[in-house]
Amino acid sequence: MATPSAIHGVDLLAFCNEGSDGQTRSVIVEARRPPVRATSAAPPRLTTSPRALLPAPVKAGAKKAGTAAKSKAPLARAMGEVEQALKRLGLEGCARRNDLSGSFVVKVTPRQLRELAATPAVQAIRPNRLHRKAA
Repeated sequence: MATPSAIHGVDLLAFCNEGSDGQTRSVIVEARRPPVRATSAAPPRLTTSPRALLPAPVKAGAKKAGTAAKSKAPLARAMGEVEQALKRLGLEGCARRNDLSGSFVVKVTPRQLRELAATPAVQAIRPNRLHRKAA
């Protein structure tokens, strides 16, 4: 029984080890983020404005979002590597990219799940919990 460290959740781990290739699960594949360094500087300024939490706007003349993976930012590089892994597995058409959280949402088979978990650019794979709509 394999226990890849990138896979989170008992149900997802059981699916990885015991599921058949005809079954699929929706998962969230998180790209590897650089480690956060603790600083002894002043504590961060608290904000209640949602606008302050958004990333900086793209400057005029900047590259398109599709080529952002080629930039020097570590998260952008990791997102590009995860995207290439999804292409190798034939999942690029059904994967949904979320640049704000640095993740992809995609349906995978157990074999694809194991291959994604072994990809160095993947930090975590979590089950995509579906929420029921109120009737």
